[in-house]
Amino acid sequence: MKKAFHFFFFMTSFFILIFTSCSSVKKRTWNDEVIIDKKYCDFAERADSYLNEAGFQGAVLVGRGDKVVFAKGYGFCDEKAAAPELVPIGINSTFEAGSITKQMTAAAVMQLVEKKKLAVDDKVSKFFPDFEAGDKITIEMLLNMRSGLTDHINSADEFFPKNIYRHIELNQMACKPVDENLVLTYLNEAPLLAEPDSTYFYCNTNYYLLACIIEQVSGMPYSEYIRKNIFSRCGMNHSNLEFQNTDTRGYDYKSRYYSIPSSLAIGCGDVNSNVTDLFKWNVLFTSGKVVKKKTFQKMVDSESYGYGVYCHDDSIFHTGITNVFNSYDGYYFDDKLSIIVLCNCPVAKINATSVARNLYKLYGDNNN
Repeated sequence: MKKAFHFFFFMTSFFILIFTSCSSVKKRTWNDEVIIDKKYCDFAERADSYLNEAGFQGAVLVGRGDKVVFAKGYGFCDEKAAAPELVPIGINSTFEAGSITKQMTAAAVMQLVEKKKLAVDDKVSKFFPDFEAGDKITIEMLLNMRSGLTDHINSADEFFPKNIYRHIELNQMACKPVDENLVLTYLNEAPLLAEPDSTYFYCNTNYYLLACIIEQVSGMPYSEYIRKNIFSRCGMNHSNLEFQNTDTRGYDYKSRYYSIPSSLAIGCGDVNSNVTDLFKWNVLFTSGKVVKKKTFQKMVDSESYGYGVYCHDDSIFHTGITNVFNSYDGYYFDDKLSIIVLCNCPVAKINATSVARNLYKLYGDNNN
C-alpha cells in the first residue's frame, strides 16, 4: 500500500511539474493523464488549443523516436453515463482501432514467412482447396489488396445471400456475434470484382482470409497468435481482440450500428487498443523488432498500399472505421514521428485523419 501511495505521489508530482514548466499550459492535474516533453511546450500548447477548439473527443499521441512529445485524452469514455460515472478519456483508455489491425495481421504473416512456414507467392488454394478462384490469388495479392475479392463487410449485401445478410444485420443491431464460418461458406458465391492482380481494390475479406491462414499455419487461434507474437513482444499490455472490450463507448452506441460482429472482423478490424500501446507498436515495428528490417522494407515498398499499410515516400499510415469509432496511426520516416488519433465517435462528427494531418502541420510549423 505504501509503495502504491509513493507511486501515486510521484506521478502526481510528475504531471504537475511538467505543466508548470510549460508556462503556456496551465491548470493541469494528474487526472488529465497528459504527457508533454518540455522541449515541445509550444507545440503542445498549440495542439491542445486546436483540439479543444475543434471539440475533439478521443485520445492523441505524438511521439518522436521512442519518446512521447505530447499525449492527452479529451471528452468522456461514455458521455451517456450518469454524472457520477462520467470517466474522462485518458491516454490509456482503449478504443476500437478498426483497420489499424491490418498492419499487425500483415506482420504476423511475414513472421511466418521469415520462419519459412509459408511464402507470399503461395496460392490461396493451398489453404482453401474448395475456393474456386484460389488458384489465381496469392498471399501477396491478399496483403496488397489486389485479389479482386468482394468485401464481406463494406459490401455485405453483395457478398452474402439476402437472408444471410439480414441475419447479420439483426445480430449487428443486437450486438451479437455471427457464425465465424459464414465468410468461408459463401466465399465461392461472392463475385470477383476484378481479375486477380489486375488492380488495387480495398477489401476486408483479404485480411479475414490471412487471419485464417495464420491459424492454419501456426496451429493456434488468430487471437492467441497476435497476443503472443505482437502484443506481448511489443509490451502492448492494454490491447485485446475481444468483442466490445473497450474502456470507451461509441457516442452513438445505442444506434443500430454499434459494432461490426467480431467474427466478421477477425484479422481486418478486431484490435482494441490505446494511443500508448500503438506508439509502442510503431516504435518496434519500424525498427526491426517485430519483423526483420529487410522484411519491413518489403512490407512498405509500394507507391500505394503495401502489406497492411498505405505507403508514401516519407510515411506509412492506416486509418480505421468501425461505425462509431474512427482512428489514425501514422509514421513519418524523416523525423521518426508517430501521430496516433483514436476517436469514440463517427467519422462524420470528428475525422481522425483530418485531426492527425492538422497535428502534423502544427508540428512542422513548430520546427521550422
